Formats: sequence, C-alpha cells, structure tokens
Amino acid sequence: MRKRTRFIRQVFGLFSLFVILFSYAMFQGGFVSWFLFYSFLPFGLYSLAIAVYPFHRVIVRRVIHQRQFHAGDSLTATVEVRFPIWFPFVALTMEEADVPLLKMEQTKVTIPFIWKRTFSYTYELRELPRGEHVFSALRLTATDFFGLIEKNSSHFAEETILVYPRYIDIMYRKAGQQFDQGMAASLLQIHRDMTMAVGVREYAPGDRFSWVHWKASARKQRLMTKEFEERQRDDLIVVLDRTPTSLFEEIVTFVASFLRAAIKQGVQTGLVSVGSDRTIFPARNGEEHLQRLFYHLAKVACDSHEPFARVISNERANWRASVAFCYVTSYLQKELVFTLGEMSARRHEGTVFLIKDDLTKEERNWMEALRHKGIHVVVVSPRNIMTTLHKGRDE
Repeated sequence: MRKRTRFIRQVFGLFSLFVILFSYAMFQGGFVSWFLFYSFLPFGLYSLAIAVYPFHRVIVRRVIHQRQFHAGDSLTATVEVRFPIWFPFVALTMEEADVPLLKMEQTKVTIPFIWKRTFSYTYELRELPRGEHVFSALRLTATDFFGLIEKNSSHFAEETILVYPRYIDIMYRKAGQQFDQGMAASLLQIHRDMTMAVGVREYAPGDRFSWVHWKASARKQRLMTKEFEERQRDDLIVVLDRTPTSLFEEIVTFVASFLRAAIKQGVQTGLVSVGSDRTIFPARNGEEHLQRLFYHLAKVACDSHEPFARVISNERANWRASVAFCYVTSYLQKELVFTLGEMSARRHEGTVFLIKDDLTKEERNWMEALRHKGIHVVVVSPRNIMTTLHKGRDE
C-alpha cells in the first residue's frame, strides 16, 4: 500500500512539473522558458512511459542448478528476464523479494542500459546458513534518468533449497579410545551383566562399592572387585538439547559429525530431538537413515521451552536398558546432573558431550560428580569445531 501511494505521488509530481514548465513558458514567453520546457519534455515522456509500461507481463525465471547444500557453501543462481515490449531502460534493479536468514544484499543487482527484450544475470550467495530456504518471488525496479519515477513489480518464482549442517570427518572407535582430532571420547558403552560374575580383580577407582568381593578381599588383604561378563551394546541413541543457546550451530555440527561417524562404522544409531516438536529416530543403520537424520538436522531449531533434564527423564523410559545413550548440550546444570545421577543408580549410564569453551568451577565439580557415578563427560570446544570446519573448507 505504501509503495502504491508513493508511486501515485511520483506520477502526480511528474505531471506537476509538466504543468509548471508549460505554464511558465506560456506566461513568461521567450527562448529560455520554452527551452526549459522542450528540454524537459523527452525526459518527462520517458518517465511517463516507465509509469505506464506493463511490468505485470514481464516473464521472470530463476534457475538454480543445485537443490542441496551444506552450511557455508555458495549458491549460484541465474535470473532470466523477458519483456513483452521492447523499451530502452536506463537502469533496472533485480533482487529476491524476501528470503529469511539469507544476506539479501548479495542478490541485488542493478543493470544499466538494457536494450534487449531478453537478458539474464547471475548472482552468488555466499556462506549459506543451515536450514530450508524458500525463494518466493523476484522484485523488479525500473527508474528514469533523474529518479522521478520508480516502478516496482514482483514476479512469483518459487524455488526451495535445503542446506544441511556441516560435519567434521571424525573416526568412531570403540570404548576407551579417542576420536581423531582429539575432540571426544568414544560413546559406545559397555553393558555389564550384573547377574554373572566371572572372576575377581583388584579394586580400581570408579568401581562401585557393591562390586567389592568381600571374601576375596579378606583372603588377599586388599580390596578386590567382582569382574562381570561384558557385552557391547548394539544400539546408540543421541539426545539433542534444543534449549535456546548461542552455541546451537556448533551443537548441530557436532551431532551431525558424530551420527555420520557412528553409522559409517556400522553402529545402529538413533536420535531424540524434542523442542516445539518431538522427533524420534529409532536406532538404525545405512545411508538412507543417515540422510533422514541430516534432513532433520538441516531444519531443527533451538526452540525447546522444556528443561533438557526433563526431556531426558521423559524419553529415557521409552527405550530398553541395553541402549547406550549420549547427551549433547552446552549447559551443565544442577537439575541435569541430578537426573543423570538418578539414571546411573538405575544402571542407565551414558555419556555427556558438553559443547563449551570455558567451564566454571561449579561445572567442573558437577563433571566430577557425574564421573564418580559412572557417567562420562566429554568437553568439546566450539572453537575447535569452527577451526576444523574452516580448515576443511580451505582445503
């Protein structure tokens, strides 16, 4: 409505100039007054022609050769324009109407002196952000020599692109080992069968008090611990913290990297993602499953209004005890520590990935408390994630 009002004012101003110059020439007379009127006449008529030009009949087509990207990639698009009537435009500006989250100034192109009915131009969008982006329309703006008339028209041309999260090539290894790049310890948990002790060994820090073999300890005169039969858990479930945080992109990058590494190693892997929506991926394997996970991570947002501890408590009951869990978050709070401690007491152990740079003294104390309860806590630096991403892009 504002644009239409502005356009009407411009047309009114143009006609006012015509009337003023003509009136001046008629009443004043002489060479100078008529020279001013006739000098303005071609420019005024040109402006009037732009005002009445049928821009609604212009055919605009956008060509994007690729539909899927990863965050940080560049997009190249070609816009083709065909005019219904030939007209010598002095300047024409083309831009995307509105695509949230994208740097729209990169799509704006001003093309001077168009003398053809058909032309095309190419623009590039750099540093694409993660998400699903819909290009709905292109805006065309024509102007005259002096900017007296500026006419806008929007042309529907819908295109959708999907930008997946970036990922880091890390190596998923068995328990007790490390990922390469020194980023994180392995998450593949060991499930102990507490019903069958197969031997005894010396007590080691971290062993539970209930595992102590008192008779053997009395004979050996030192603490001895029961050794149980161990079997590797088959399934791995990653729980994503969608609580609003400035580190959410780093969290998504790490989750994408870890899921990819685990599935590439043949581990049955699933995902729990609870925010404004609840999305559960059962533990599966294969490239198709990985694509579904990445599609979700491309669109996921940090929009959870429920504490992460409550999400864990609600969701953990839906899985069997043999499933290994890991929790990816950027906050380590009292409620979360208490919830994980309760689960550890019920033999629901897991691994916490804390995406954070600088830990407070309180957070370090909570980390130690979790480790004493058999819960692994791995701190991953967001700076390391971003540094690795930039190195990978430069290579």
